[in-house]
Amino acid sequence: MELAVLLALLGAARAFSTCRSLDLEAARRKRIEAVRGQILSKLRLSAPPPPAETPPRPLPEDVRALYNSTRELLRQRARLRPPDDPDEYYAKELHRFPMEQLGEGPLEHWRPTSHSIFFIFNASRVRAEIGRQALLHRAELRMLRQRAKNENGKIEQRLELYQGYGNASWRYLHGRSVRVTMDEEWLWFDVTDVVHQWLGSSEPLGMFKLSVHCPCEQSAGDANDMRVIIEGFEQQRGDMQGIAKKHRRVPYVLAMSLPPDRANELHSSRRRRALDTDYCFGTEEKNCCVRPLYIDFRKDLQWKWIHEPKGYMANFCMGPCPYIWSADTQYTKVLALYNQHNPGASAAPCCVPQTLEPLPIVYYVGRKARVEQLSNMVVRACKCS
Repeated sequence: MELAVLLALLGAARAFSTCRSLDLEAARRKRIEAVRGQILSKLRLSAPPPPAETPPRPLPEDVRALYNSTRELLRQRARLRPPDDPDEYYAKELHRFPMEQLGEGPLEHWRPTSHSIFFIFNASRVRAEIGRQALLHRAELRMLRQRAKNENGKIEQRLELYQGYGNASWRYLHGRSVRVTMDEEWLWFDVTDVVHQWLGSSEPLGMFKLSVHCPCEQSAGDANDMRVIIEGFEQQRGDMQGIAKKHRRVPYVLAMSLPPDRANELHSSRRRRALDTDYCFGTEEKNCCVRPLYIDFRKDLQWKWIHEPKGYMANFCMGPCPYIWSADTQYTKVLALYNQHNPGASAAPCCVPQTLEPLPIVYYVGRKARVEQLSNMVVRACKCS
């Protein structure tokens, strides 16, 4: 009797559980077979090379040096690569911060010069709207280049953007060439790092400067005057200033951030992953993540023709992705229509590789050793897509 009750309770618990056990062994077998096909396909082989009649000789020093230098180059590139952003998949909240009106009150001395214009922003407002530094995803400084009056692509100027500090010093950020044409053009610069600094400081204002590049070999003069006209800096007559302020499109910072409630959930997930060196373990996992998988060429593929390496961390992606549409929502008709037109596609997001790295190998063709680099063989990060 007691055993029957326990079995009934266990069945009820499983019925209410939302955690599904992952079939890791099946996923592992699929990944191993996929790697087998990848390597043969990338080498344009229909089958593994036949075994050599005589055992392969030790690798020549030049071949080993080439292989080792290739591995080191890939490690350096991986260290320099920007970190993968797991928040890329999720929706962002947009914020628009227009430039402060120049030439009034304490901003009077930031009037444009013949070769530079200045952008002043209310950093206190940025902190009030976005909040913590961790919530910021991206920020861009956007401005409208006005159409030229009498020049159509004849002039091209190199513009340089600088970040201003309270001690009147400037730090170079970006540079780009802009052609003066008869059409309007929106220009933009990535200022994510700068806005990130604003969020962590207490300065009331944030400043940028846009200047014409001045080559050292040129003397000062009209050649260094800014011919690119940015809307929002033009001077109007006294009776026209009110109308101009109302209709002109002033430069602004467009910031994208995660809402605090959504960011808290993602932050806890990222913190857990960091403890596991970007891998996830166990048979149950709430989110899409990287599963570790080492493939031994001899043991898993029964291959002896690859001389180096003996195996590698191939890894694979696995785990559910957040999904907001369910069968009891008003989107069921949309999903039905989607499935009708895309019968082989999934309407739900899938856990797929986000970052892939190459794998260098050494193998013999006859008696000649060859070094090849196979692209997209190592899974380093996963995402929902």
